Order: sequence, then structure tokens, then C-alpha cells
Amino acid sequence: MMLLRLFLFFSLFSMLACKTGSSAASPDPLPTTGRKPSCGGGWIMDNGLFNTPGFALNIDTAYLDGRCLVVDVRRSGGCGTVSVDLIWNGSMMKSMPPQVPLRLLGRGEDPCRSEVRQQYRFEISTLNNGQPLVIQLQGWKVPLHFGQP
Repeated sequence: MMLLRLFLFFSLFSMLACKTGSSAASPDPLPTTGRKPSCGGGWIMDNGLFNTPGFALNIDTAYLDGRCLVVDVRRSGGCGTVSVDLIWNGSMMKSMPPQVPLRLLGRGEDPCRSEVRQQYRFEISTLNNGQPLVIQLQGWKVPLHFGQP
């Protein structure tokens, strides 16, 4: 009787071990952690780039999501290689909180004429060392208040 119990125990243990091993290797997605997606790129401080012409970007929406500036844009193109950067000229307007002028700069060549819609996310918490500020984004009329209730 004792031998039968040991046999059943080890059989059950080995079946559970096999199932655990196979589920660990299964392609099922892992559960989400509840984290927000990464902001993506950061900003570039360069007064020359701030004043450099780029290709036309139409801002449909701009908003803050935690430490991220999220911008939805429209542009013509669809077949070329382009980059869109967030440029700061390094200045801060003296106000409470300080105001920071930012600009989206589109660079590259895209000769096609289709309408392209894209969303860009930029890390902005380092602009004023995480302190409150007001973002004045060129092409967007509404000031964006970072770090304020």
C-alpha cells in the first residue's frame, strides 16, 4: 500500500512538472505590469535646429501623459525616410512656472503625397529637472502645463 502511494505521488509530481515546463515555454503573452508605455525619444537643445526649416507637420493633438509629451501629427508622404525631433532653443521665459518654447522638426525626404498620420512621444521631465513648467509648442495654440495639479 505504501509503495502504491509513493508511485501515485511521484506520477502526479512528474505530470505537474511536465505541465509547468510546457506552459513556461508556451507562446502565450505575459500579463501586463500596469506600466505606461515608454516616452520614446527625448528632446534636443539646439538654437540652430530650432530655427531650421523642416517639412510641414500639422499637429492634430498635443497633450501630456505623465512625463511624456504626446503629439499626433499629419503630413504628406508615405514612401520616404523621415525623422521628427522635439527641439528646444534653450530659453525659458521668466514666469511662474517658467515657459519653454518647443518645436517639432521634421527632417528627411518623402516625395509621396499620401496623408500620413503618426503619433510621437517625447520624454520632457528633464526639461526643468522635473519642476513645473508650461510648454509652448509651435503649431499648437494651447499651453501644456507640466507638473501642475
